[in-house]
Amino acid sequence: MQGAHDWAKNLNKIFEGHVYYKSKADPQICLRVCKDKFTWTDNILDASSTIKDEVLAKFQLGASYEIKDLGEARFILGMCIDRDPQSGDIAISQKAYS
Repeated sequence: MQGAHDWAKNLNKIFEGHVYYKSKADPQICLRVCKDKFTWTDNILDASSTIKDEVLAKFQLGASYEIKDLGEARFILGMCIDRDPQSGDIAISQKAYS
């Protein structure tokens, strides 16, 4: 149990150093908002409103930890993530279970 606590404490310090703040809904989710742009992350996935912000987040976290970019997420927590590259729309469903 102590290892998980230490990991969360260390990760929070790193996020705070990069001007992220904790979500009130879920303390494992961190956000960075600047004007109309955002970056959302937990210790597995991240999402940004621009490619530039995504690259910056990966660079900053990569300076503190060894990270691997596995590309765009297709599934998370049993949900399928579908993207429409033309419109930029994202849809989440559980079609894997139907």
